[in-house]
Amino acid sequence: MIARTGDVAQSNRLNSHLQNTQNHMRETQVAIATGKRAQRYSEIASETGLLLHARNSQRHAAAFVTTNTTTTDRINTMDTALGNVLDIAERARTLLIQRLDPSLGGDVPLDSEIDSMLQEVAAQLNKRLGDRYLFAGSRTDTAPVELPDTINGPADLADIYRGDDVRLTVRAAEGVEISYGIPASDAFDLLNVLATVKEAHLAGDTAGLQASVDTLGGAVSSLTGLRGDLGARATRLEAITQTHQASAAYLAETVSRIEDTDLSSAMTSLAKDQAAIEAAYLTISRISSLSLADYLR
Repeated sequence: MIARTGDVAQSNRLNSHLQNTQNHMRETQVAIATGKRAQRYSEIASETGLLLHARNSQRHAAAFVTTNTTTTDRINTMDTALGNVLDIAERARTLLIQRLDPSLGGDVPLDSEIDSMLQEVAAQLNKRLGDRYLFAGSRTDTAPVELPDTINGPADLADIYRGDDVRLTVRAAEGVEISYGIPASDAFDLLNVLATVKEAHLAGDTAGLQASVDTLGGAVSSLTGLRGDLGARATRLEAITQTHQASAAYLAETVSRIEDTDLSSAMTSLAKDQAAIEAAYLTISRISSLSLADYLR
């Protein structure tokens, strides 16, 4: 027996080593099962501060990405709507030129076409994304354009805007605000021109129709400017969002490096612990079987 050999110290050392190895093996097994190399902050005390900071920064970056992506969707929808309005304006210009052609003018039903275009423009300016009207300023629950039943001239459009003049902004990053809101009233030049064209058409006012060609060109230029400005803001927002996405990806890697289990290393460590435990059990078994005669040889 061990007591007969007098090697109690050796046995104690082996038992202590065996217990430590078993504890480490259990920790490794838990790390493999959970995918986390530590179950308590105290186990990674030297990296806890970095881990918490990385997690917090990651959440902030992810929140900015979500907000900016939603805003980008709104901007893209607004841009599409303004593009459709521009198409309507170009169609109106073509009809107006045909109306001024002596050989075609009499056959152009400009009044009914203008009525249809006015409704189409209003529909585009009343565009929604989800439950938000995009061209109503801060009154996102209100359709910004309400046309009267009959429009015979620009005077009939005096009170059609139901939104406000607030230019919506997005907090794209810490200390960075980007304005992207466009009230429908910014595009009312086109509505007024269309109404003026109808009025001149009904009155047979050729000079008025001719003057409207240039005025319509100005409305088209204004709409093009709105789209250009919107595109520039979208480009800036996209660049900021990409920076947040890159930051979030880097922070995710940092968090993973600190808290996630390296399965390859863990499996290697587990195998080593198993081998060490088997060797310890074998050694204890051999020591336990020694007799005093074996010890004195």
